[in-house]
Amino acid sequence: MVYIVIMAGGRGERFWPKSTRMRPKQFHKIASDRTMVQETFYRVYPEYGREEIKFVLGKQLVPLLLRQLPEIEEDNLILEPVGRNTAPAIGLAAARIEMIDSGAVMVVLSADHLVTPKEDFLKAVDAAVGVAETGRLVTFGITPGRPATEYGYIEVKETYETSGGLPVYEVVQFTEKPDESTARRFIESGRYFWNSGMFAFKTSEILASIERYMPQLYASLVRIQDASGTKEEEDVTRREFGGMESVSIDYGIMEKSGSIACITPEFMWDDVGSWGSLDRYRQHDAMENVVEGDVMLVDSRGNIVLGEEGSVITLIGVEDLVVVKEENRILVCHKDHDQKIKEALKLLSADGNRVKYL
Repeated sequence: MVYIVIMAGGRGERFWPKSTRMRPKQFHKIASDRTMVQETFYRVYPEYGREEIKFVLGKQLVPLLLRQLPEIEEDNLILEPVGRNTAPAIGLAAARIEMIDSGAVMVVLSADHLVTPKEDFLKAVDAAVGVAETGRLVTFGITPGRPATEYGYIEVKETYETSGGLPVYEVVQFTEKPDESTARRFIESGRYFWNSGMFAFKTSEILASIERYMPQLYASLVRIQDASGTKEEEDVTRREFGGMESVSIDYGIMEKSGSIACITPEFMWDDVGSWGSLDRYRQHDAMENVVEGDVMLVDSRGNIVLGEEGSVITLIGVEDLVVVKEENRILVCHKDHDQKIKEALKLLSADGNRVKYL
């Protein structure tokens, strides 16, 4: 059986002030009239039945998820006691699924990515599942449309096979976010793809890889499995998960394994990683501004301004700013610095009211 595992526990800090700990980015309408987690769910549903879809997230986000997706029930949820990055989260999902359906294939998606059209996406999922069933770990590599410095890259061999009509390459190596000149060189070579953070593999195979490359994580997952169905299950899961190292699946497994396949789909993909990404798919006015809410602009060009009804934002004589108001929180930054929002958040106190200055 094939399971769709949607990672919905991210914090989306670069989308502050809309994205907060209790309502992160994936629960906002960033890319369409649906929230991003709704878009992700309906991208696979009803083609994949409710029982085949699992969400990985923290307990504090469950009420919000159930309100936005009434089709989902408690048995669709795999709860993280604390956030520990994607390797522990995917490992936990694989361990849970392996217990109910040994040898199943799981397709891992992020709840906050923009993917279109649905038909091409489902075609790629089917093709990736076909490769995963052979025992390989599969990543989705996106053909780069620009020398992006905010994405990781995947280098592949020149030769390829096909699955479901799509090219499937053998991975040479993963490279973290490069500078612009390196990204241009990657693209010119024709052997690099963006790392989308989407995967497909058998639960047994990813668990075997975790055992080989992350033995401490594997030992914790085994203890969680052993406690499943007992009165100690919740305590064991909390204790083991809390002690896990925070590591991405890319760093912990994919960069080390010698059996990685890269499928190259035809759909459009964007991880919508920061406010500046709205320029790529939101409508612009005559002065190239992206505007939402009650906004007045005078001699201003190339700005992204998101306000609220009943609260007017006015910009005069400025260019290339991001201005976002959400309740009592306001962001003003240059587009070139929207990746630094996470740094600014570190300077806020726990209650978000006391500000230190950069």
